[in-house]
Amino acid sequence: MNDQNNSVNNDHGFIGTGTPYFYPDDDLTVFFFGNPISCKITSSSDKKVRKSRRKEDAGASLDTRSIPNPAEVSISTDTFQPRTWAMAMSGEAGKVTKSAQTITDEAAIAIFDGYHQLANSDIDPTTVVVKKDGSVVEAEKYKINPSMGLLQIIDETAAQVGDDLTVDYKTRQVTKIVIEAAKVSSFKGKIVIDGKNDVTGEPAKLIIPNVSLSVDGDFDWFSDDFNEIEMKGTASIGKNGEPPYTIELYP
Repeated sequence: MNDQNNSVNNDHGFIGTGTPYFYPDDDLTVFFFGNPISCKITSSSDKKVRKSRRKEDAGASLDTRSIPNPAEVSISTDTFQPRTWAMAMSGEAGKVTKSAQTITDEAAIAIFDGYHQLANSDIDPTTVVVKKDGSVVEAEKYKINPSMGLLQIIDETAAQVGDDLTVDYKTRQVTKIVIEAAKVSSFKGKIVIDGKNDVTGEPAKLIIPNVSLSVDGDFDWFSDDFNEIEMKGTASIGKNGEPPYTIELYP
């Protein structure tokens, strides 16, 4: 390092920006972790002190030793895409495609105070036909929640509570991302932040080669603010002996 880089004329602070990437151990696909809210590395150490109990200097320190603890990592984002959804739910994300189906004469029961759950969801509401004793019930005498597959009778001239009904309908062909929660205890891999120092404009990277992340915090479906995902873990030595974390600067 030359003298200029260590000069009072080169005194700059650091405000970081960057794009975080996660390299899962069990997957060859590197993915964008999300819009970063924070990425913190917490260092600490335990101090061992040998105290004097001699009458001449009782309480004085005779020897000290500092033992560094492994660095703790926390990273958070407010991006919710399938992989970060899965991390937020400690689960797995997968794409599921359901083919359209035609359902005829599915048995149902007339319910006024609540709903009857049909066998399928994602229904095309324009195809629903409700019948009682073989006669078609007028559409204005019932409600259908097509995304949930819920049927409610709203007119007593159509049926009485508990009467047997039949329902014809078609489901839609849908493709959806399904997050199966609480299936994964931690996410192991490498974090790399491709960043820069906003003070100087110079590129910089943070590399954490080996970390096991677990979700920490709450998820509030009805929050008035943007939800955030926070993951925490311990920075470990890399598989090839790399330091627990490395900062690369490009002056």
